[in-house]
Amino acid sequence: MRIAHLIITYTNPAQTARMIKRMQHPDFDFYIHVDAKFPIESHAEVAKIPNVYLIKNRVDVQWAAFSTIQAELNGLQEILYTGRSYDFISLMSGQDYPTKSVQYMQEFFEGIKGKLLLKYRAFSGEWEEGMTRVNRYHLTDFKFKGQYFLERWINKLVKRTDQPKGMKFYGSSMFWVISPEAAEYVLLTVDRDPKMKRFFKFTWAPDEFLFQTILLNSPFAGQVINENCHYYKHPPKTPSPKTFDLSDFNDIIASDRLYARKFDMSKSPELFDKIDEYLSNQ
Repeated sequence: MRIAHLIITYTNPAQTARMIKRMQHPDFDFYIHVDAKFPIESHAEVAKIPNVYLIKNRVDVQWAAFSTIQAELNGLQEILYTGRSYDFISLMSGQDYPTKSVQYMQEFFEGIKGKLLLKYRAFSGEWEEGMTRVNRYHLTDFKFKGQYFLERWINKLVKRTDQPKGMKFYGSSMFWVISPEAAEYVLLTVDRDPKMKRFFKFTWAPDEFLFQTILLNSPFAGQVINENCHYYKHPPKTPSPKTFDLSDFNDIIASDRLYARKFDMSKSPELFDKIDEYLSNQ
């Protein structure tokens, strides 16, 4: 099974390098999008690792903005343009770390061949809060004084009616495992369609629902499994998952996921050591 891992990152390049080295396999390639706020030279040493490629068309990623999606789309575009044949493209972050051996990963991907992994809930009836992401205008991609004041007034004066007709919305976690064919379908539907791209550009945190929505409203819907490969702990009423420490080791290892997030090597290096020791004995 040949896998392209698309890594969206802005964090510690040494941590990203450690993650990649732990996952090294001749059939695993790693494509890294380094946030444009940071010099590409920061990941020069990472790029020297075999099967590692730096995404050239980088963007300045803003939290909850379309720029996250654009970074993913640019990465997918460059992966597809290589002409290399992949069975899957797996989205990861620089704060992930593997929890299973490479052999286990290979067997896992073999077992889901022909399927797509996307965690989702329907906005209608399951995740009603999600509708505020698409039925209001959000200026998250723009940073200027008075941005939120203007956003409030726009939504007071203008009713948003540009949702694609007949489209049902689904979302959850931003992480997914999809086929190159599904990736090409998303690119055709969004990145190369100005009207669709404009719609998603003015939504809130589209990284948590764009891929689910596009693929579950497509001929690929029957291939979707409502799951992903990431283990995380997300405390209620918090914007981000917990950053793991040593006390989380047993839960991480007990998980059936391939990766866990999120980690910070500068704060808990002993957790990485313990996971490495465990994996080395698998």
